[in-house]
Amino acid sequence: MKKIYFIPLLCFVFLFQSCFEVIEEVKMKDDGSGHFNFVINFSQSKTKINSILKMQKINGYTIPSKDEIKKEASKIEALAQSTAGISNVKTNVDLTNYIFAIDLDFEKISNLNAAFLKLKNSKKLDPSINTDYFIFSDKKFVRTQKIPVKTLYDKLEKADKEVFQTAKYTAVYKFDSTIKSYSNKNATPSKSKKAIKLNGAIINVINGSEKIENTITLN
Repeated sequence: MKKIYFIPLLCFVFLFQSCFEVIEEVKMKDDGSGHFNFVINFSQSKTKINSILKMQKINGYTIPSKDEIKKEASKIEALAQSTAGISNVKTNVDLTNYIFAIDLDFEKISNLNAAFLKLKNSKKLDPSINTDYFIFSDKKFVRTQKIPVKTLYDKLEKADKEVFQTAKYTAVYKFDSTIKSYSNKNATPSKSKKAIKLNGAIINVINGSEKIENTITLN
């Protein structure tokens, strides 16, 4: 029997074949510091989830209790808080609407990447997965995609793959300075040109028809 306690923000992904949305937001200041917020929202499927939580397992996975999910969230919060350059870490586990979030402040974007690396190592995930997701230097912000998502997806069982069919994502990046240019033409800048948004389907990212990568140059 498979257990999936490892990341409470992601654990429901494999437990429930339900609609969900991933929201990633980064606020960058000109000095390189900033704020990071990450949300997985299952609120559209809360009725189904309430029913499934009464079961002991589904698709071969052991279903964690609400207390176990909260404990895992607390562990992640403590781990991030212990990372140099990271502060004001807060996890939010809404087990009424099934919305899971973490937000934090960072002194440098490399501190945020270091928190991702620490989390990966603590959960003994594939060591080949690169966690340098963000770069900020010389008025240029880069969102990379270094996880081999298609390779990992192909290794999943059929039932596990199905959870991604209706999943959506939103990426929002905000800045002190105005945006001069951006590489991902599916992204939409705000009227102020100090923010940019990218919406899409996770299955399209997996299959390569959509990209989350973006290089944003600031004035």
